[in-house]
Amino acid sequence: MTLRDDLLNYMARNGRDATALERPEVVIVGERHGFLRSNDAAVRTQAMTRLVRELLTDNRFRYFGNESFQNAGPVRPAIRDYWVRTVLPPGFDSTAPGAATMDPQEVGRRVMPRRFRPVLDDLKARPRYVLSIGSRSSGVVRDRRLAQHFFEEVTDRGIARHAPGVLLLGAAHAAATPFYLGQTTTRMILERRGYRCTSIRVITDFAADGSFDDSVFPMASGTVPGIRLGSLTLRSPISFSTRASPDSPFFRVRDEFSDSGQSIAEQYEFMVLQRG
Repeated sequence: MTLRDDLLNYMARNGRDATALERPEVVIVGERHGFLRSNDAAVRTQAMTRLVRELLTDNRFRYFGNESFQNAGPVRPAIRDYWVRTVLPPGFDSTAPGAATMDPQEVGRRVMPRRFRPVLDDLKARPRYVLSIGSRSSGVVRDRRLAQHFFEEVTDRGIARHAPGVLLLGAAHAAATPFYLGQTTTRMILERRGYRCTSIRVITDFAADGSFDDSVFPMASGTVPGIRLGSLTLRSPISFSTRASPDSPFFRVRDEFSDSGQSIAEQYEFMVLQRG
């Protein structure tokens, strides 16, 4: 059988309607972020929101930390204003004069409370700690900054070391092994501090600039065309362990943008696929 057939059969055997977690301390959802200035990738937000809300129905989770909630700057008070007082900032209109040149921090202040409104409403109904772990740093230091903010937020709130929680990070930061060559991911840093983590990669069928979110590639395949997971199942959403068997085909495929030589199964314990 071909690799495509192996993936199809594996997903058919192991696909579930919900993610069957054991009892990790930190569940990390790895997403490909929606766009800041447009809703063109709304399905990414929909898939992420559905999964995070599903996870947070489990009352044992004591906190929700989010890379999109910046630790400093105008986004943080905007999130708190909605979470505590149900006050929203003005919305962002991409067609308004000056929108294209508006400072990204101001755009985030307007966008993020609305983007995460359903999650914040759940957190008001079932109160948990909200951890603003985002950073304006980029490049190789970003993983360290995200981890640093997590440790600071946990300490500031006196959250017990083994208290379970949910983190939402970009896919590269959520990986259990390097996503990029030479990378030490945020999850890897947390695990070095003794946290037990499980990562769930959430993907959609969104496409932009010839790239498909649900495409996987044979390891070291170069430019070989990818295999679209969304074409292998009619179920949506569908959740499955990437490691349900030692011969899982997810040990033989990688993310399109990962150049570390690590497979999807090595990077994430679970995947959730949702089509638009």
